[in-house]
Amino acid sequence: MVYLPAPDVIDYVRSSARFLDLPLADAQVERVALHLTRTRAMVGALRNAPLGPEDELAEVFRPAPFPAEDAA
Repeated sequence: MVYLPAPDVIDYVRSSARFLDLPLADAQVERVALHLTRTRAMVGALRNAPLGPEDELAEVFRPAPFPAEDAA
């Protein structure tokens, strides 16, 4: 499947790069926009998938207990 970045995605990349003071050549803008367009397509495919918390492969973050202070 061939993805072509929409003009709004290219505008978004250009605006974000300006905001971040990140100089991007036109070819770089096109590549970033292409990746975002592919990501948007993946999200669209997964948006309505019936997934629950048990389907998540990543471990749920649980912070370690705060270490007890030494009684000096």
